[in-house]
Amino acid sequence: MRNDDFDDCIEMARALLGGYEGAGDLWEANEYVNRGLRARPNEPEAWILKSQILSSLDDDPAALAAAEMAVKRSPRVSEAHYVKAAVLADLERYHEALKAVERAFRHMGADDDWILEDLYYEKAAILDALDRADEAEATFETGLKRCPESSLLKSGLEPLRRERVRRTFKVIPGGRA
Repeated sequence: MRNDDFDDCIEMARALLGGYEGAGDLWEANEYVNRGLRARPNEPEAWILKSQILSSLDDDPAALAAAEMAVKRSPRVSEAHYVKAAVLADLERYHEALKAVERAFRHMGADDDWILEDLYYEKAAILDALDRADEAEATFETGLKRCPESSLLKSGLEPLRRERVRRTFKVIPGGRA
């Protein structure tokens, strides 16, 4: 397979994943990424994409295996650790997910700003799932300092703030409903 063919397979898989309307599109995307991986099995970009496709198919164990293949082939690539963290969170393996998202932050490169918003959101969601709401809120706030226009981070922060305010209210004995 030529490089152009590999790139075409990955591009087609991405397009199918991005606009899928059903499982058939995802299975077709998986077939394209498999074709690319047969030609270039050490390509972390393809393993990351495969993990995302399998995650969309709700096959989290297989998605995790693909994410681990991406990390193995590119241990210093932030996106590989991010994808692994997301799958681990889906599997409710939150402590491992937190470690993976921290590794993603550590391996941020100069051109990785595009993933920053997602990393903050993922980390905050994991902390919230671990019942560490104050740390989750602080993570959202830190993320908003770095990505002030992020509607994703704002939407994640609001419920935590409302819950904190709600916890401050006290029920008064003898009061009326």
